Amino acid sequence: FINDKLLTLSETVDGSKVEITEITSVTGDVNVNQRKGKIISIFDIAISINWKGETEEGETANGKINIPEFDHDTEPNEIPFETTVETSDATGKILLAIVKSKILPQIRTKLSTFGPDLREEHAKDVYIPANEMKGHPVNTVYQPKPPAPQEKVSSHQSNLVKGGLVSINQSIEFTASASDIFETLTNPQRVVIWTRSKGVSFVPEVGKSFTLFDGNVNGSFEEIVKDKKIVQKWRLGSWPKDHFSTVTIELEEGRESTILKLTQTGVPVGEKDITENNWKNYYWNAIKATFGFGSLL
Repeated sequence: FINDKLLTLSETVDGSKVEITEITSVTGDVNVNQRKGKIISIFDIAISINWKGETEEGETANGKINIPEFDHDTEPNEIPFETTVETSDATGKILLAIVKSKILPQIRTKLSTFGPDLREEHAKDVYIPANEMKGHPVNTVYQPKPPAPQEKVSSHQSNLVKGGLVSINQSIEFTASASDIFETLTNPQRVVIWTRSKGVSFVPEVGKSFTLFDGNVNGSFEEIVKDKKIVQKWRLGSWPKDHFSTVTIELEEGRESTILKLTQTGVPVGEKDITENNWKNYYWNAIKATFGFGSLL
């Protein structure tokens, strides 16, 4: 796509011509998936481009265009460019000005269709008609069990956790970078996709609260270390009123995969099994299935 769309770009102004000559690199991640019968594309890439130009008098100059980040959330007018020319003489300045004024807008226009073109090109590779889905594992929307009816007691008693508290420890391998996993857990747009829920309120900042799965999970962020660590106050809606556990997620990136280590303390003993299964089914397996980050657990 990048070669086909961008290598055709050129512009002539007052006899001076500039053109794209080479796409030197395209790095990053691109995913096309099917969710609820719809084809979605998620991408985060960087592009490096070479250009050359020649004035009407035959003077030439070469340069580069770097796009350090272009993802599925980027609007065309927000695409960042780093544009350079190898010479700083008058010829270089003239040709560089044409690149900035004429070529960059063309690149914005071409890249604006990247997501839709991805979906159109690869839909046949991932789409499964509804009548053929039988036998394919499909996660249902996360629904923790509702709170059991309780007798009316004093406000002090209602906050007590009967049976004591326990801890949960899990270690999950993802075939993705630590940056990818961190982004998946903290980017609100990605969270909406893998939770497959409209009931999401999510601000990934220390002190800010969050609500997931239509209110069945809520809490707040206590600590965030980019690509390394996330600490949250976290509770299920069925837990005793005002009782929160502490969730610590640590990411350890290896050569080919990332290990996510979950430590959750303060879990009501009677809720341990369902909480462990919810992490597995509605967090880890949902993320793996949505973004292709490894085999399901």
